Amino acid sequence: MAISKLFLSLVLVFLVLITTLEEANGAISGKTRKLIDMANKNGPYLGLVIPNLFEMNPLLQHPSYKPGDLTIDYAGRRFRFGHIDNQPVVLVMTGLAMLNAGITTQLLLALFNVKGVVHYGIAGNANPSLNIGDVAIPQYWAHTALWNWQRYGDGPENELPLEVNGDYTRDIGYLKISEYSVNVTNCNSHNNLLNNIWYQPEEVFPVFGTPEERQHIFWVPVDPRYYAIAKKLEGLKLEGCLNATTCLSHPPKVTRVHRGTSASIYLDNAAYRSFIYNKFDVSPVEMESAAVALICYQQKVPYIVIRALSDMAGGGTSESNEASTFITLAATNSVEVTVQFIKQLSTKKYQDA
Repeated sequence: MAISKLFLSLVLVFLVLITTLEEANGAISGKTRKLIDMANKNGPYLGLVIPNLFEMNPLLQHPSYKPGDLTIDYAGRRFRFGHIDNQPVVLVMTGLAMLNAGITTQLLLALFNVKGVVHYGIAGNANPSLNIGDVAIPQYWAHTALWNWQRYGDGPENELPLEVNGDYTRDIGYLKISEYSVNVTNCNSHNNLLNNIWYQPEEVFPVFGTPEERQHIFWVPVDPRYYAIAKKLEGLKLEGCLNATTCLSHPPKVTRVHRGTSASIYLDNAAYRSFIYNKFDVSPVEMESAAVALICYQQKVPYIVIRALSDMAGGGTSESNEASTFITLAATNSVEVTVQFIKQLSTKKYQDA
């Protein structure tokens, strides 16, 4: 009897060790795999990729969201299952910036039966024709912090290092830092040791391509069908007041725009805001969406991004950043537009398309 108990104890210890090693090495444990298989039997899902909890909580509390009984924790992420309207959804929070957003989106698409992705949240605004509280839905996204930083003394006519191999390009354009110098006197022209920053496309390996054969893309298009559906939201009434005394100066609106941009940089600088708008015709500027776009593009999964504008990215008041005041209102508006988009997507007309 003692030997049997000892044997049983050793087996239990062995199983615990195996499970611990699986999780430590990034492998999916048997228990988690069963939960994933169970979830996928109820798919396909619309994946909702959300940067932070303050953007997720208004959706969890929204009357149209019906949580399910299943939640799966894996690799530091929590996947929540439920319904919006009659649409099965899986929610996941990414955390801040490009790396977290890319990893989380890849996990979502690798683990679960996902038919499309909606990414929503708040953003800064680079477009002078838009206002705080507006919700922007861009047709294209780009990552604008992949740079080739040119050495001092070289200019636009000089080839970049490794350009001949196709690693870098001068096709997209550059930022000349000396053009933003101030208090320069007694000279008609001047330079800056920081010289020029050349914008670069992303190197991607789509599932519809040859493995290890790279492609390049800068402007990643959203799904055209999703973008067409989004037009139906342009008359949606949005929240314009935080409380009885704090309201926006303009009634907020939903609008489809040409482009948005992401970088792992919090932009609160008027000069760069003006430059990036004039250079690239972008409206929302933020820290995650281009990573979601790139992963969806590589995995051939339709996606759309919905971003409510919480601040002017440095172009507003010089005293403070508006996000500290309007972040809650912007998050609420982004959730409302997301819910209404999903309801449109759930109609029989679009389900059959």
